[in-house]
Amino acid sequence: MNKLKSIFRLTALCLILSAGLFACKSSKKMADASKDADTTEEQQERPDDTTVDLESPKASETADTKISEEEISNKLDQYFDAIANASGNTARANSNINEAKSMFASPDVPVLIIINESTDGTKDYDEPTNILDYMNYLKDQGKNLNDIYKVKTNDRGRITELELIRK
Repeated sequence: MNKLKSIFRLTALCLILSAGLFACKSSKKMADASKDADTTEEQQERPDDTTVDLESPKASETADTKISEEEISNKLDQYFDAIANASGNTARANSNINEAKSMFASPDVPVLIIINESTDGTKDYDEPTNILDYMNYLKDQGKNLNDIYKVKTNDRGRITELELIRK
């Protein structure tokens, strides 16, 4: 009889311990899930990037950017033309490049050049480059052959991606 009581107590103790262990794991999983939900909500509340399409006038009404797309387009076109037209004056071209770099989030911002756009909206791109290489290319070539198609900016108004199209 004593043996039966001890087996019963041991079984009850094992059940209680296992229930406690499973409860701890469940609460840990719930805590992790709620933490993930909080970070997802935070990311949804603050947008990282804002895309500004320079082709459509409605984009300026809906985009939350500090600088309008016309200002960005005009300023970039002026910089690109100034860099391309420096014609042998590398100091002036380098000065314009350094000024233009202040508009970008980093010198490694991707520049995509559309070489063909089909009627169904499919775009063919030239080899991707970064903004610093593109501006040095403009300096070397001495002519600006592309128009600004789309600019993607971050919440600080700095350009994070630039899409150009052949003139």
